[in-house]
Amino acid sequence: MLALLLLALLLAPAESGRPPPDEVALVIRRLGPLQALSFAEDREYCTYLLRGAGGVLFFSEIVRGGRDGCTPRRPLSHATPVASVHTHGAYNPDVPAEFPTTLDMESDRNEGVAGYVATPGGRLWHIDSRRMVAVQLCQPGCLPRDPAFHEGDDGVIADRYSHRQLIALEAGSP
Repeated sequence: MLALLLLALLLAPAESGRPPPDEVALVIRRLGPLQALSFAEDREYCTYLLRGAGGVLFFSEIVRGGRDGCTPRRPLSHATPVASVHTHGAYNPDVPAEFPTTLDMESDRNEGVAGYVATPGGRLWHIDSRRMVAVQLCQPGCLPRDPAFHEGDDGVIADRYSHRQLIALEAGSP
């Protein structure tokens, strides 16, 4: 599955706003174990993807958040934040969580980083905070999914959302 995703990312046009395949692979490997913990504890977990000396990518300390949010600790001064990375917690049929929130997008923009969001259904999203666009990198089940997850409770999920579309979605507009 990971190989197919990476191939698709390599073939995607550069203007698509998609991140580099090696970055996505690293995020997927990190989010897998965090998803299971997030479901078991019904909490969001978060971190930063950082770039260190020589361009090496690594993660900051993992932070356990609440049921509806998580704030990663600011990274070390010798590393450059590339992206925020977080889970959306356990499945709850009353809480839309299969897409990034406007708060996710706005926080990333304010911090000057991109973002990655893992959903209870096992989707992975990338937030391009410069363009204020969220792109679904992979469909349900590409990351671990909450066993209680029920597809369709959040309606039809698009492959891409602008900030304006997320505002409408959160307000309950089509």
